[in-house]
Amino acid sequence: MKKLLTILFFIFLSFNLTAQVDYSFGNIKHRRDRGVVPTIGIKGGLTHYYMHFAYERYNKLPNDFLLNPGYGLYVEYPIKKAKKLKGLAIGGEIMMIERGFQKSFDFRGDMPEVDRIKANYIDIRIPVTYYIHQANLLSPYVFVAPDFGICYGGEFSKTFKDNPELNNSVDISKSNAMRSYDISLAVGAGLRYNIHFQVFTLVLKLDGSFNLGLLNTNGASNLTYVDQIAYHVKNDSRKNRGFEVMFSIGVPLKFNFLHDSCWGWK
Repeated sequence: MKKLLTILFFIFLSFNLTAQVDYSFGNIKHRRDRGVVPTIGIKGGLTHYYMHFAYERYNKLPNDFLLNPGYGLYVEYPIKKAKKLKGLAIGGEIMMIERGFQKSFDFRGDMPEVDRIKANYIDIRIPVTYYIHQANLLSPYVFVAPDFGICYGGEFSKTFKDNPELNNSVDISKSNAMRSYDISLAVGAGLRYNIHFQVFTLVLKLDGSFNLGLLNTNGASNLTYVDQIAYHVKNDSRKNRGFEVMFSIGVPLKFNFLHDSCWGWK
């Protein structure tokens, strides 16, 4: 009987405390600052990359539409100290991105050919975001992000449908034909949506961007015969271009509370 009474007492106590906590946060949650706060999260989505060549005849050949996944981590910190900077936020991202291109064509009319570069990058980005309208639920924004990419692998390839004996592929890590890094600039826009729970918030973001490569991705000039085949066009320049659509899920790094005369929290 004593054990039963003890158990019932603790059950009653737990319900009582839960009710008090729910009541407390129920008062607070309506007064919490749900605007832009420091956030950390993950992001992922789809990318479509291609390359711009200086050699016009080759550049005008249509690019095959390739979709590849991209994913990574991000942090975002709002700049709130200066009124003139209200709405600005600065962040950092580490992303895994596949760049390159694929062209299917027939230069001679009797030899269909597919050229492809598949280049894997680790990107380090510093997005500067401006929230056009800051709200507790939905906030539209625009951003620009300097982007430093490190190429760590991939493949050059040429394939011939009717002449498979001419097919050739080269591992990028074993070739001199690709610069080991790239610098680009991403420009885009998106929407931020806050999902509010009783004691925490999830931050959802959906955005699209265009990534403009600024460097010639060609590697060393002392290319071997195999490199020249994978190189596609000699003495040319090629620059990365691409579109990205990304979805992010984040959580605030801290809670912001508006002043409440009863609780005195901020």
